[in-house]
Amino acid sequence: MKHTFKMLCAAALLTGFAACSNDDPDWTVPQQEPSRAPETMETLWRTSPLDADLTTRRELFATIQGYADACSGATFSSFLNGADWLAWSLVKYEDILACYNAAFDRVLNGLREEKPAAGEVHIWMLYNMGYVIQTPSGCFGVDIYHRRAAELAPYLDFYASTHVHQDHKSLPLIEAMLEAGKPVVTNYLEEPGYAYTSTTAADYTIGNFVLHTFITNHNNGSTNVHVTVFQIDCGEDTGHFVLLHSGDSNFTADQFNVTEEIDVYIPRYAPNELTENNVIGKLFTPKYVLLSHILELSHTDPDSSRWTLEQGLARAAQLDCEETHMPFWGEKMVWKNGKLN
Repeated sequence: MKHTFKMLCAAALLTGFAACSNDDPDWTVPQQEPSRAPETMETLWRTSPLDADLTTRRELFATIQGYADACSGATFSSFLNGADWLAWSLVKYEDILACYNAAFDRVLNGLREEKPAAGEVHIWMLYNMGYVIQTPSGCFGVDIYHRRAAELAPYLDFYASTHVHQDHKSLPLIEAMLEAGKPVVTNYLEEPGYAYTSTTAADYTIGNFVLHTFITNHNNGSTNVHVTVFQIDCGEDTGHFVLLHSGDSNFTADQFNVTEEIDVYIPRYAPNELTENNVIGKLFTPKYVLLSHILELSHTDPDSSRWTLEQGLARAAQLDCEETHMPFWGEKMVWKNGKLN
């Protein structure tokens, strides 16, 4: 990080002290210019993850990757857990956090100001594996993990979280949803008798949404946790668009219980190379794959699963679905007439 808020304050105090000991009143406090990184995001949003030619996106991703590389996992954790004054100071001056915040604003404004027409589905990529899906009659989020996540509660009919790990859930959003009497669908919520918690396969109907879930492994070791895969039919007013989101599933084929044709599948970047293809093109062939879990800032580096944007693009090209793409924060895709636009 170029400067921290404390460093700026210290510089201001030291400069002020020097001025007080000098009869000359003409002194200034050194200031860092606010980040211009959101302008990079605005340029990115004028492209599309569905573009055939990714040259421009790769150039922009190189810039964004540089922003991210300058922000340690410890800084990101401080941002997530710190007081508001610290968080907003970091957003103002830390380039990748300015991008992160701008993406949330874009998604939130889109939910407020736009509404899908009949037959449409708006698919917003928020951050990491967090997506917000809006239809003509409803809206839900899956694996939302963001400092500002609770602001989404008024717009969501339900919130689904695939597993207990911190980068796939938001406790403030869970609390806001429960306070509003809205469903939170997980395998870990400790509310006795809560209708939307299950550690086995389950089916739910919430408004026009029909959910079919099943349980897979996160990994095969002693640290394994349940991962709920969500298969969601979004209803008649979408032409029965079907989304599959598998969180951090480790793609063990015999654990997958897909029961419908999948329009859009959202998998993670697999740590074990190309195990995504254990299910893609073998158990089911989705029309589109949106590869996610790229550039998770709470991780340290690529060896600790902070996959780079270039790694994501390279992996997307290797998956067994011709329409595999890698959206980034704040991007919207529109499902209409059987295809993504």
